[in-house]
Amino acid sequence: MCGRYENAADTEELQEEFLKHIGNLDIAYDLDEVLKEENIAPTNRIRVIVLEDNVFRLKVMKWGIRSKIFDPSRQAAGKDPFIEKDIFNSKIETIKKAPKWKKLIKEKRCIIPMTAFYEWTGEKGSKVPQRISIQRNKIFFSGGIYTEDVKKDTSTSIITCEPNKFMKPVHNRMPVLFKTKDAGKFLEAKDDAAVEMCGPLDDEVKMKMEKAKI
Repeated sequence: MCGRYENAADTEELQEEFLKHIGNLDIAYDLDEVLKEENIAPTNRIRVIVLEDNVFRLKVMKWGIRSKIFDPSRQAAGKDPFIEKDIFNSKIETIKKAPKWKKLIKEKRCIIPMTAFYEWTGEKGSKVPQRISIQRNKIFFSGGIYTEDVKKDTSTSIITCEPNKFMKPVHNRMPVLFKTKDAGKFLEAKDDAAVEMCGPLDDEVKMKMEKAKI
């Protein structure tokens, strides 16, 4: 979780949404390089919004931050226990503790536009994809962090948290989700305020789940 999501909103719709609730959304560069697929999977290049020099800017990043992780099973087998992996989702609990991730949420926050995300339900071997969205909000945003390598390539990871009441029967994690105005506040937050915003979506916000074909 979250291993697949949908963004059916084009650049013009995102600009209109921002103008309505926050202000201008600048386009950093030509977004034609972004695949026009609405069904988005890890390692895809995706639309991401950052706050730079007090300007909200729409950019393109790879979904998945390349990082070394410790694998105890490799250590037990006498192999190098550290392997490189793309981190698609970052637990807020880990972000709060690990110095590398704490630095990213302090200095490199972003929001990722979505129109839905997917989870699979049912018995093992016959799981069914479910499309999950926020009612009355075509566009919403997930909180994220991003990093830039020496080649100036940027990559992002979705922040996840414990599930709210709606998501609890479906999965033990959910993306940190914001409506537009709160997404702007997440990018503008100072000190630890952004971390404090990374909790389950308010149970009063109505969500919807329906079978999906992906």
